[in-house]
Amino acid sequence: MIGTSSIDTTCTIWDIDRQCVQTQLIAHDSAVYDICFRDEQMFASSGEDGSVRHFDLRDLEHSTIIYESPQKQPLLRVAWNKKNMFYLATIQQNSNDVMILDVRYPMKAVRTLKSHMAQVNSIAWAPHS
Repeated sequence: MIGTSSIDTTCTIWDIDRQCVQTQLIAHDSAVYDICFRDEQMFASSGEDGSVRHFDLRDLEHSTIIYESPQKQPLLRVAWNKKNMFYLATIQQNSNDVMILDVRYPMKAVRTLKSHMAQVNSIAWAPHS
């Protein structure tokens, strides 16, 4: 399985063995910039509308907004921590901050990392922490 995100507001989940779309859904109100999986059933996306959203493939009728950036600034990347499934990280367009999110406490960052002198353009969790 692979997930893709698009400027057409959708996320698409592909079955690569059968080479076909498993599901496609309207994920955001505008362009979707990034997608990441937590496990086989759950994924998150970030987008131009300034939100990080959480989806469960077993119930695609609903999604949860985990975070919305102040002033609806676009969120460029989202990454799920593979050791602690409660934590996500995201970065905002034209910002030098990294926001750490906890899905148990939606709508606010539990930590904001502020040490870059210029815009952050990528994030990745270390596999051991």
